[in-house]
Amino acid sequence: MVWNDSINELKKFVIENNIVGTSAGVCVALAAKDGIQSLVGDIIMPSIVALLHALRIEGVTKFLPVEGHMKFNIANFIKEMVTFILIIVLSFLFVKVAFEYLLGIDREKKDSNTTKESLQMRPATYPLSY
Repeated sequence: MVWNDSINELKKFVIENNIVGTSAGVCVALAAKDGIQSLVGDIIMPSIVALLHALRIEGVTKFLPVEGHMKFNIANFIKEMVTFILIIVLSFLFVKVAFEYLLGIDREKKDSNTTKESLQMRPATYPLSY
């Protein structure tokens, strides 16, 4: 009996605080961060270094890597993009499985029950003037 109450409390906590969606969002955000860092470090920065060395600006070239040899790492960038796509797909599947099988919630039924009245804007309950 106590065990069932604890499970129900956990389900209620997960649903009310949107824990599943938040965890999926954090995973996708971390993958996006890695993809952006790879884009900048592997594609954009080598392009800028090559361009600045080609322009031979004396004040700038002394701060650039030796002889302007910065390697384009397209393989690493592609790896990060594939990882990003896989994390998005796996996050979707995780959310779907968590809601439908573990928590017993059918998201499609919940979304189809949305009525026009529930989508209308409600008047503000706080004063608009300062």
